[in-house]
Amino acid sequence: MNAKTSLPSPAARRPWAARLPAACAALLHIIAGVLLFTMMILTTVDVIGRYIFTAPVPGAFEATEIMLMLIVFVGLPIVTARSEHVSVLLFYDRAPPFLTPILRLFARVLTAISMGFAAWLLYGKAVELAGYGDTTVLLRIPLAPVAFAAAALSAAATVVAVIAVFERSEAET
Repeated sequence: MNAKTSLPSPAARRPWAARLPAACAALLHIIAGVLLFTMMILTTVDVIGRYIFTAPVPGAFEATEIMLMLIVFVGLPIVTARSEHVSVLLFYDRAPPFLTPILRLFARVLTAISMGFAAWLLYGKAVELAGYGDTTVLLRIPLAPVAFAAAALSAAATVVAVIAVFERSEAET
């Protein structure tokens, strides 16, 4: 409630479905932050242990690899929603103005197809890993759940990319 008007805030009046994308983005930001902070602490402790006490953290490399991979895939839906993928503007800058909307649409469709293909491949790999129970060497962390998480996050990025294909930004209107 707003203290001055005693009416609900505009965000509170919006239906839950309208607030869902922002809530999901906030959750992904928190997860990425926690993973990054954990990776930073683990790396710091490992380096101090390795070079000062000659006792590195067992399995730090494996844990760091998994966290880094998760950070990349947690960031994928966020980057897709913001349209901040790395792009090469070879043709876009040189194209006549009437072609830029077509090129933008082509890039969005290509992004959606690429994300969907990545999700499909990752899901297949996750099923394969689950089938033979592959784990990391030292810590014995099962790899299938990590691959399923990557597939799910790629699928989320695919959904975001498909929505972007049908959205029009303020610059396009």
